[in-house]
Amino acid sequence: MADDGAQLSAGDGEPGRPTAVKSPLAVRRLADRFAALVGLASDGDAQGAEPGLATSPELGGSSGTTPSGGRPGRSPSPHEPAAGPESPPPVEGRRGVDFEVVSTRRGPGTLGAVLFLVVLGLVGWMVGSRALGWVQDQLDPPGEPSGEIVLTLPRGSSTASISDLLEEHGVIPSSRAYEWYVRLRGGPAFQAGEYTFASNSSVWETMAVLEAGPSRVAQAAQQALTIPEGLTVAEMAEMFDEVADLSFSGRDFLEAVAARPVLSLVAPTPRILPDGVFQPAEGQFFADTYFFDSQTSAEQLVALMVDRLDEVLEELEYQDAPRRVGLTPYEALIVASLVEREAQTPQDRAKVARVVYNRLARGWSLGLDVTVIYATGEQELTAETLAVNSPYNTRVLVGLPPTPIAAPGRTSLEAALNPADGPWMYFVVTSLDGELSFSETDEEFQRDKAVCQELGLCG
Repeated sequence: MADDGAQLSAGDGEPGRPTAVKSPLAVRRLADRFAALVGLASDGDAQGAEPGLATSPELGGSSGTTPSGGRPGRSPSPHEPAAGPESPPPVEGRRGVDFEVVSTRRGPGTLGAVLFLVVLGLVGWMVGSRALGWVQDQLDPPGEPSGEIVLTLPRGSSTASISDLLEEHGVIPSSRAYEWYVRLRGGPAFQAGEYTFASNSSVWETMAVLEAGPSRVAQAAQQALTIPEGLTVAEMAEMFDEVADLSFSGRDFLEAVAARPVLSLVAPTPRILPDGVFQPAEGQFFADTYFFDSQTSAEQLVALMVDRLDEVLEELEYQDAPRRVGLTPYEALIVASLVEREAQTPQDRAKVARVVYNRLARGWSLGLDVTVIYATGEQELTAETLAVNSPYNTRVLVGLPPTPIAAPGRTSLEAALNPADGPWMYFVVTSLDGELSFSETDEEFQRDKAVCQELGLCG
């Protein structure tokens, strides 16, 4: 039966041996291969051969021996390497190497992946462009500045109070954007007084006005007020009620504090504080000397005191508290408040801090009366008050109280981050000037406590 036009017939070969008669295309390929073998064609002329097609023995193999009943072979040409039965055929002008033709056609999966990546990139670009545009509008609002807005900035104004004032009067679109820009770039040093701004101004245009200075220096009478170290928020409010010529009362101050319970950059959010915390903002106001005038508000004072605390914490490198004392910056602030209320002399502060850290390391309760006094408001401690159910009762509970118990001063903040070296586990006051004695063992502590009792300084 014929297949694709090829037929079998008796040829010129050996008698009785069938010879394959190829189609014209096959004959041309055979002639080209034979010409290449005998040197009539160059390697380049043989490139039309079909890749991967081996020469059959009937068509003149490359063996130099005569097969049984076959035609004698020929000697290899000097320019052609001898090929054995296992040598691969020449392909694409190369000899002695097997090649495989591999299809690299792109299918619909590849095209779909490319389209997906393109669409994803476009979406990312659009979202990024929109976010960038929003930030740009907060820093530099659309449109030109217009009109004049005259504002008086009182002495001691903080970045937060200035940004709130500028946003309130339409000078800038966002007080938050102004504050972050100032934090990154650094705020200008300015003089209190009267400034003329334009509405719808950019942040940098506003800062240029501040850097240029006031058109009229503020002439309002300034009143200096020193807030002592170690006060609670409630004690500060009582103090403000006693200061004459203030534009706000102690109640106004407490309301301003309550409106912003999370103030300092190191403070946690109120929702993670336990029950029994009645003043989440405790300890977040820096004890310092501040200046007031008839225009100062309670909100401005709150912002100013918190900003001052954050400045001091940054100067003291409180961000390194985990590495230096093994506590978070906020926990170190709590320790500083304990030091402030316990140590009455500067030389004792770093030692008190060390006792706190030593007790924490051993898993002991701190046993500090000042935390019980803070929880109960009672200066005279009884068996009942010492057993009060409060997260501030360090006589009963192990660990730090949940918040600071007072506003620490700079020396206490320094001591909390740089405790003295020593094995002390106890301390008690043993001098009328408030000096403390520190001890390592309970026996030493009982001896020091007897001195305290003799002086009538402890029960």
